Amino acid sequence: MSGKGEGDSTSGAGATAEFARELSGALKGFHRALILAEAGDDPVLRNSPYSMLFALIADPRFAWMGTLSQLIAEIDQLQSDGEADDAERIRHLTDRSTNLIGEGTGADAAGFRLRHVMALQKEPEVGLATGLLRRVLAERPSTVR
Repeated sequence: MSGKGEGDSTSGAGATAEFARELSGALKGFHRALILAEAGDDPVLRNSPYSMLFALIADPRFAWMGTLSQLIAEIDQLQSDGEADDAERIRHLTDRSTNLIGEGTGADAAGFRLRHVMALQKEPEVGLATGLLRRVLAERPSTVR
């Protein structure tokens, strides 16, 4: 993250929009790492992007990532619509992101977190992506705290 926080000269809206971009990128990296962990050593999934795409859409092994996929889509839609500076909406999406990685409650989050822990044990990239996501969330600007 750019390191901008409460006492910087960046406008609140600009800091919020920048944070939304960084959060989206961190969530996408996290999602990619989880997908690779779930695919494991399956040569069909590892060697064919089309097979991987169809598995992501229809294979129940990947269904648990739907919450994360939806979260990414919502952030990207706000960016596309030019509304990524809406601090209240970004704050809500940030809270949902935080909830997914173990700092919240709820049945959906609990199921996701269990699968996340399993993925951490299978794929080192999941740990790196989780660390990056935690850093982005920890450095969020005051506008979305």
